[in-house]
Amino acid sequence: MSAEYSVSAPGVSMAITTRSARLVLVAILSVIPVCGTRLQAEDVKLREQAVHLMEVASAVSLPGGLRNYEHVVTFRVHESDGTVKEGTFTRVSAGAAGHRDEITFGDYHAVIVISGDRISQTQTTIVPPEVRELRKRLPVQLGRFDKEDVIRSIDDANVLGRTAKCINFDTHFGATLQANQLCLDSDRGTLLRWQVGDQVIENADFFPIANLWEPAHIRRFVRGALQFEIDQRMTAIEGAMDPNVFLPPSQHWDKTYECRTSRRPVGISTPMPPAGDAGTDTIDVIVHGRIRDNGKVDQVQIQSSPRPELNAEALELVSTWKFLPLLCNDAPATVDGDFVMHFQGR
Repeated sequence: MSAEYSVSAPGVSMAITTRSARLVLVAILSVIPVCGTRLQAEDVKLREQAVHLMEVASAVSLPGGLRNYEHVVTFRVHESDGTVKEGTFTRVSAGAAGHRDEITFGDYHAVIVISGDRISQTQTTIVPPEVRELRKRLPVQLGRFDKEDVIRSIDDANVLGRTAKCINFDTHFGATLQANQLCLDSDRGTLLRWQVGDQVIENADFFPIANLWEPAHIRRFVRGALQFEIDQRMTAIEGAMDPNVFLPPSQHWDKTYECRTSRRPVGISTPMPPAGDAGTDTIDVIVHGRIRDNGKVDQVQIQSSPRPELNAEALELVSTWKFLPLLCNDAPATVDGDFVMHFQGR
């Protein structure tokens, strides 16, 4: 394919607000290779054990069954120049009845209230990429094995001071064979360490809430450098919820509804950057933006990039992409998406 883009993922639900899609992220990520051929055979029983360990981690950490609780988060973003930016996130949740989120990061401040099938929100600027990154990590990032992931071994280990079982597996990316590892707490079943490619995520100091375990501290490293830190606490709320929590911050409500019938956006013009002459290595720049109901892409910004000098070209090119738009309940709609720009030989 000439383009890669994502508007949904496992654990992501999508609702439409005045013909615009709202993605509600749950921090669960599939371990999925980008390419094709089956790796050499694995032991069926070994894979069965690995899949079971990951299912247990989901059962003991995903908060879908929690009702009234408060979630308080402080997060820090470590820049390559040594500076550190700090932000906060709070959620007061009444389970399926609704929740109130407040997020502050630099000049960005947002309040989002969902009550039943209604939403009200205010924000000072467009959502920074660091805030989208935060939402992917809360309350914990988990995983599933794709059919192309091959389990090599499950070893006993000590990880972050806890007795653990570490799943060693390979993933095939084109001509590259990537060695990865996930380590899980032997007693609690929680995910302690995630090492996939050049990314390492550490979860530590788990605390109980209801029948779940969540990490109080999360750290994300890329190529050995600390990039993201999260400190969080979730506390059950006893008794009735304060009704003032769910007052609309914008003084009015918009209606939300699920797509009962849908078709994802279909790319009709998604050009990649021209190749360079510096070999066959590829640099991927991820751009976040919106696919509008007319098929055009706007509100683009860099989500992640290992080469800042390529960012302007990536933003300019993604802005030219054209799609058949998302269809939701038989009508064109707007949806947020991530777009991968491949710079080969650059």
